[in-house]
Amino acid sequence: MEIDHNKISFWEENDPRENFFKRLFFRKDKSKKKLSTPETIRKVCCGVSFKETAVKSILFSTDLALIENNDCDAVLAVYPFPPSAKIMKALIDFSEKPVICGIGGGLTQGKVALDMAIEAEKLGAAAVIVNQPFKNRDLIKIREAIRIPIVSSISTLDFDFEERIKAGVDIFHITGGANTGAIIEHITTHYPNHAMIATGGKTLVNIESVINSGAHAIVLTPPSNADLFKSIMAGYREGFNKIKKKFL
Repeated sequence: MEIDHNKISFWEENDPRENFFKRLFFRKDKSKKKLSTPETIRKVCCGVSFKETAVKSILFSTDLALIENNDCDAVLAVYPFPPSAKIMKALIDFSEKPVICGIGGGLTQGKVALDMAIEAEKLGAAAVIVNQPFKNRDLIKIREAIRIPIVSSISTLDFDFEERIKAGVDIFHITGGANTGAIIEHITTHYPNHAMIATGGKTLVNIESVINSGAHAIVLTPPSNADLFKSIMAGYREGFNKIKKKFL
C-alpha cells in the first residue's frame, strides 16, 4: 500500500469552499465539529484502549484551536523540540480526551526521557511515545517506572520488533510512508496480539487502505491554520464577487 502525500486532504475534500450565502444567512449545527473524523474509521477500526477509552481516531496536533474543533478520540502530542512538561500539562488539561505525550527520540534519551515519562504519567497522560531511534535500554527503565502504555513509532521494516516488545512497548505507531501497509502486515503476521496505530495519509482512499492492512486506530494530520484561512477567505471573496455581479 502506497500513501500519496501530495493529494488534497480529505478534510478539504469533504468540506469544500462553503457557499457564501449559507455562511451569511444560515446558522450551523454548533454541536458538529468543523474538522470531522471520517465515518469509516468509527465503523471499521477496532480501536486501541487508552485509559479505558476505545480510541479509533487520533489527532496529530498540539494546536489548541484544532484540537477544540476536531472530534478525534485522542491527541498525539509530538513536536520537533525537546519534550516540555508545561506543554504536556496544557494539552492534557485542555483536551478532555486521552493525550499521548512524546518523551524522546533520536536526541532526547536517557534520564531526561525517563523523567519526562514519569512527569507525563503524573500529569494524566494516557500514554507516552518514543521515536524509532530511542534505545531499548532506556525503554526498559521507563517501563519499570510507569504504568501507562508505551508507544513506539516505527518507520521501516528493517527493525527488531521482538526486542522492542521485550523492552516494554505496548503499542506500535506505524508511520512508514509508502511502506506503512507492509509494516502493518508484518506485525499482524508475526505479532498478531500487539496493538497498532498508524498514520493514515491525506485521502480517504489512503485511510481505508491502512485500515484494511490491519491498523487498529488511525492517526490524522489536520490542515494548518494557514490552509484553513486560505479556504475561508477564498470563499468570502467568491461570495462578494457574486454580490457585486448581482447588485452592482
